[in-house]
Amino acid sequence: MSKSKTFVALDVGSYKTVAVIGDLDETGKLHIIGFGETLSKGIEKGAVVNPSEAIKSIKEAVATAESNSGFRISSVVLNIGGVHIESKNEKDFISFSSSNKEIDQNDINALIEKISEKFKNDNIQILHIIPKMYVLDDDEVVYEPVGLIGSKISGEYNVITGKVNSISNIKKVVEQSGLGVMDIVVNPIASATSVLYEEEKDLGVAIIDIGGGLSDIAVYKNGHLEAVKSIPLGGNLITKDISFRFKISKDIAENLKKQYGIAASEFIEFNEVIEAKSREDEETIKLEKYEIVETIEWRLTEMFEILRKELEKTGLYDRLNAGIVLTGGVANTPYIQNLAEKIFEKDVRIGKPKEFKAFNEKFYSPEYATVIGCLQFTASALKDKHVGSNNSSEMFNFNISDTFTKFFDKIKNLF
Repeated sequence: MSKSKTFVALDVGSYKTVAVIGDLDETGKLHIIGFGETLSKGIEKGAVVNPSEAIKSIKEAVATAESNSGFRISSVVLNIGGVHIESKNEKDFISFSSSNKEIDQNDINALIEKISEKFKNDNIQILHIIPKMYVLDDDEVVYEPVGLIGSKISGEYNVITGKVNSISNIKKVVEQSGLGVMDIVVNPIASATSVLYEEEKDLGVAIIDIGGGLSDIAVYKNGHLEAVKSIPLGGNLITKDISFRFKISKDIAENLKKQYGIAASEFIEFNEVIEAKSREDEETIKLEKYEIVETIEWRLTEMFEILRKELEKTGLYDRLNAGIVLTGGVANTPYIQNLAEKIFEKDVRIGKPKEFKAFNEKFYSPEYATVIGCLQFTASALKDKHVGSNNSSEMFNFNISDTFTKFFDKIKNLF
C-alpha cells in the first residue's frame, strides 16, 4: 500500500457507545489514532428504545474521537447485535456446459447470488455470507476455487441475517447523528476477529462476548464459522440484581459491582462491611462484601448455564476442543474464568484484542473486543486495495463513491 487509510468503527452498545478511529499504515499495520466513548442512553439489548437519547450518545462519542484525533468523521463501520440476528448454513452449486471450465470470480458471485435468493424476505436482511468450503466436481474440497478447473462448483456458506426494521432503526439514529454507514459488521464476528487464533478455530471454539445487555456467541470448527447467536443476557442484569437486593440506585449498584465484585465467593480473602448510600441524597447503609459477590455469582452461574444450553443446541459442544473464550466487559470480572470452567466443564480463557497498535493500554481490554474487531475486519478488507486514502484532516467519505460501495458489498459477501 502506498498510502495509509483511515476509517472509523462505531459500537452502539447497551452500556457504552464507542467510536474508534483506526489507521492502516503503509505496511498494513492497524493503529488506533482516535477514541471517544460515553455511557449509552436509548439502547437496550441492541435495540433502539429512545432515538433522541441514542443520538446524543453517538454524537458525544464521535465528538470526543474527533477532538483527540484531529479528524472529522463522516462515515462509520457499524457494529450491530441483537436477538434478531440469526445464522444458517446453506449449500448450492453451479454446473458448467464445459467439462474443463476455469472458475472465475463471476462464477463465485453467481453461486453467492443463488444462496442469497433463498433468503429473499421483506423482513430479513442478509448481513454476511461467509464461505465455509467449496467442492469441485462432487469430489475435491477446496477453499479458494478461483483459477481452478472443473465442470461443477458447489459451495457451503454460513449466512447471517437480521430483521430489517431492527437494522433500519439503529442505522437511522446513526444517520440522524450526521454520519454515513459504510458497512455493518455483526458483533460476534467482530469480536472473533479481534480475539480468536486460527488454531482455535481449527480445533473448535466458542467465543462468548458478554456486554451490558447481550451475550453474543460465535462457534467455529475446522476453521469455519458454524453458528452465531445473540442472547439477552448481560452485565446490566447483575447491576439490577444488586440494586434490587440492597434497595440502592442502579448507579451505586454499578459502582459497587466494579469496586468489590468478583465472580466466585470461594475467592473472597476476607469479608468486610461496606458503607454505601442507598440513594445519592439518602442515608448510608451497611452491607457485606460477601453478599455482593454472592449476588454476582448467582447471576453469572445462571447466565453460564443458559449459554451452555445454547451452545449444546449447535451439536458441536463436545467438539469444542479449544474450549470457550470469554470477552466483553463482563469478562473483566475477577475469577470469572474459574466460575466459567466449572459451569462449562471446558478450558476457558479471557479473550483480549490483539494485533494492533494503540496509544493507550486500555484498548487491549476485553470490553473493547467488538469495536477493535470491527476495525480489524475493515482493515483486512482495505489491505492492498486501492479504495482511497486520507491525505487531509478530514475522514474520506465512503458513501460518496460508487467504487467504495461495490467494494464493501463484495467484502460483505466474501469475508
